[in-house]
Amino acid sequence: MKQFNVQVAGQDFVPLLAWSADPSVSAAALLAPEPRDLLLLDEAVDQMAIVPQVSLETLLERLGDSVYGRLGAQVAAANPTGEDGAITPSTYLLLDLAQVSHATVLATTGALVGLLVTQMKGVAATKQVLAGISSQAQCWLQQAGVTAHQLLLPQGVTVLRQLLQQLLTQNEQSDAYVPAGCDTHAGQLAQEAVALAQGNLTALRLPASWRLLRVAGLEKHLKRSE
Repeated sequence: MKQFNVQVAGQDFVPLLAWSADPSVSAAALLAPEPRDLLLLDEAVDQMAIVPQVSLETLLERLGDSVYGRLGAQVAAANPTGEDGAITPSTYLLLDLAQVSHATVLATTGALVGLLVTQMKGVAATKQVLAGISSQAQCWLQQAGVTAHQLLLPQGVTVLRQLLQQLLTQNEQSDAYVPAGCDTHAGQLAQEAVALAQGNLTALRLPASWRLLRVAGLEKHLKRSE
C-alpha cells in the first residue's frame, strides 16, 4: 500500500505530517506558501521517493511558445461551433502533463480532442469514454498520415475541425470504442488530466502526474475564485 506525506522542498526525506494512504491530505499540504515536495512510501516494494512539485510559474513560462501551447491553441481554434470555453482546467492540466512527461504531439492532440469532444457532447468523462474518443482521435491522425509539423500549420486547424466534426456527430455508443492496434497514450493523458482536475488522486497512473499536484490545486483554487 502506498503512503503519502510532504516535506519542505529540498530536504532529505523529512516528513511533516503523519503518513496517510489518502493522497488528498498531502495534496492539500502542498498548497502551503513555501515550496514543498511530495513524499511517497510504497510498502509493497519497500521503496521511498521524493517528488518535487513543478511550479505554476515555471509551467506557464515553458508553455508560452512551446509546441504544447501551440497545440492547445490549434485545437481551440478548430472548435467547429466557434464558442469560447474550450480551454478548461482539465485542458491546462493536460498541457502541463504533456510537457512534464514529454508526450508526443499526436498523443497530446488526441487527448485534447478527447477532452473537447466530451465537453461539447455533454457526456460523462468516464475512463471508457475518454480512452475511446482520445484513442480514436490519435488513431485517425496516424492513419491519415498527419505529421506533428502539419498540425501546427494553418491547415492543421482544418484537419482538426474535420476530425472534431466526425467525433461530435458519431453515435455515442461508439465513443467508448478503443481501436485495436492503436497507441492508447492519448487516452491515458486525458484520463490523468481529468483525475487531476477533479482531485481524484487515487486514479492517477502516470508518474509525472504526482509532480503536478500543487499546480492542480492552484488551478482549482483559481477556478473557484473566478
